[in-house]
Amino acid sequence: MLTKEEADYLLGLDKTLSNPNQIIDLRNKKNRLDLISHEDSEYKFWLEITTNQKIILKTSIHHLESNSFVGLLRIDYKGGHHNPVTIKETLPEYLKPYADKWFKPTEPHMHIFVEDYKPLAWAIPLSDTDFPVKDIKNPSDLNELIISFANKINLTSIIQIQQAIL
Repeated sequence: MLTKEEADYLLGLDKTLSNPNQIIDLRNKKNRLDLISHEDSEYKFWLEITTNQKIILKTSIHHLESNSFVGLLRIDYKGGHHNPVTIKETLPEYLKPYADKWFKPTEPHMHIFVEDYKPLAWAIPLSDTDFPVKDIKNPSDLNELIISFANKINLTSIIQIQQAIL
């Protein structure tokens, strides 16, 4: 299991696409981009963008380790979630008001890595974060979301996005 310091370190690393020709094709239900960091080549990551009938859009970054992965950050639009009830010493102060909070599918939220909990068990309403894309209202919001999420995880590569035909 990762510590908070290790998770912060991994999120803070500059990342690039392992294959610069990877394309996000919004016609697909799932897009996964493999990422690497030239600052610390021991680590590999993947960024995943998922759409389905239940969750309109979910973006996440995971740290890969051997054959396993640990979620570092995820944003859900139109997906429900229930935060843990138990407050452990490792829970940051800013998340404590959200203990036992139920997120309805109408409340976009950001899942955050918290040490000593299951990966991405904790979430905070997007409205209470500095993330610029608070909701997805139309297809043009998807580009802004992807670019904003890339900035949040320090992805420095140029991202190619293939739009869905509506």
